[in-house]
Amino acid sequence: MDTLGQLLLTDSSRTGRKMPVVLLIDDDKVFRKRLRALFERDGGFDACVEARNGKEVLAKIGRLSLNLAVVDSSLPDMGGFELAQKLKTIVPELPIFVMTTDYNVNVEKAALSNGISAVFSKHDDLATLVANARAVCGIE
Repeated sequence: MDTLGQLLLTDSSRTGRKMPVVLLIDDDKVFRKRLRALFERDGGFDACVEARNGKEVLAKIGRLSLNLAVVDSSLPDMGGFELAQKLKTIVPELPIFVMTTDYNVNVEKAALSNGISAVFSKHDDLATLVANARAVCGIE
């Protein structure tokens, strides 16, 4: 069973608490798995859903209750900003973080003007990304 199937079958009523769920979108499987491990092991997130590209995300988004989306700025089928705008159209309140390999002030300004919550460099310490995710999702 895939991650999405496992997530949809999870019964949060058993635990009596809402599960914080993060959507990780990156075409690099190794990087995605590394990020997932950080979120689940160190971040306090009970569930991560992974996607390789924008098309896969858009197919899943209607079936999920998400707390955060973390989007690679460069996906094989569409840009991260384009995907973020589509996600915001579907789920306006969803916080979105964008990861980029070419971080600069202009990228951050463009992202923030498009409703993206924060921009992180893939080359920086990813613990900062997870710490910000915890804050946005209200994990103490």
